[in-house]
Amino acid sequence: MGEALGGFVERLAPVHASSQSVAEAWNTVLPPNLRQHCRIGALTGGSLKVVADTASYMYELQLCKDELLLELQRLCPGAGLRRMQVGMARGGR
Repeated sequence: MGEALGGFVERLAPVHASSQSVAEAWNTVLPPNLRQHCRIGALTGGSLKVVADTASYMYELQLCKDELLLELQRLCPGAGLRRMQVGMARGGR
């Protein structure tokens, strides 16, 4: 059982590493005025979902999402990011 679990954890390590690097890169590429109001909601299958606290921050994020995605792709090539979706956080942060 220990070997099976160890193999599973080893297979997940690259996924965890890429999501961690995307999260770190996100904090560096996001404009300062959005950092407290926008966050990563999910990273699955090359799709990054980001959420904002309010509609105004969601709109600002929508305006710069293409540039943010390009920069994240440059900083985290191993993450395989292909698209970014912007949504509203449920119930605030």
